[in-house]
Amino acid sequence: MKVWFIGAGPGDPELMTRKAWRILSQADVVLHDALMDTAGMQEAAPNAQWLEVGKRSGRPSVEQAFICRTLVTLAKRGLTVVRLKGGDPSIFGRLAEELQACRAENLEIEIIPGVTAACAAAADLQTSLTLRGESRSVAFVTPRLGKHETNTRSEWLTVALAAQTTVLYMASAQAKDICTALIEAGKSKQTPICIVENASRTGQRFKYTLHEVAQNGLPVFEGPVTLLLGQALSLAHVQQTSSTARSPEQQPTLPSQHAVA
Repeated sequence: MKVWFIGAGPGDPELMTRKAWRILSQADVVLHDALMDTAGMQEAAPNAQWLEVGKRSGRPSVEQAFICRTLVTLAKRGLTVVRLKGGDPSIFGRLAEELQACRAENLEIEIIPGVTAACAAAADLQTSLTLRGESRSVAFVTPRLGKHETNTRSEWLTVALAAQTTVLYMASAQAKDICTALIEAGKSKQTPICIVENASRTGQRFKYTLHEVAQNGLPVFEGPVTLLLGQALSLAHVQQTSSTARSPEQQPTLPSQHAVA
């Protein structure tokens, strides 16, 4: 009895590894996150049962305890179970809880890594997360708190200030406050910050400074958003893409010379 934890990458099915595609093709049942191109990925396992168990901010979501129980129940039935996670399973993917549930029932597990949003976003921006003489460190950070978490702002802020390049996950709704906090803590107002919606897929791309986002905030996005900041992002190239964000009347005004939608 075994459960496979597969990193689906940021959304583009072509960014899945060969091993991920091969194991997915053997699945009887796939429990998958939201916000990915499942239609494209289903080509690997058209006869499997696909169950969405994704979580979306501000919307009804499947409880984590239910996901854990379902993984165990299905695996004990002798089915080939795949837990398909967006990005890489080990980065902000609630992997630990699901591993613990499987280990408690003596289920065999295997993890197949995937391309995380930070790397896909950097590729979309045609830039590097590191830069000789400017950035020797990269931090992956999220300011979002889960149920019963009591982390203070100072914890993620300390990490974001210590790294020369910072990638923030699940942070677009708090972008204005985040940039304000960074500036107040001593980060240069002119530090480049890039926003990538739907990394590896169609979405909006912006390039600003911390000061501009602290003053104006960000638009409201439909897809998942990755924020990247640091001097390495000065090399970022923002190309024109199709907009998937909401109508302009729902969005704050931003300096038009920096935004391409």
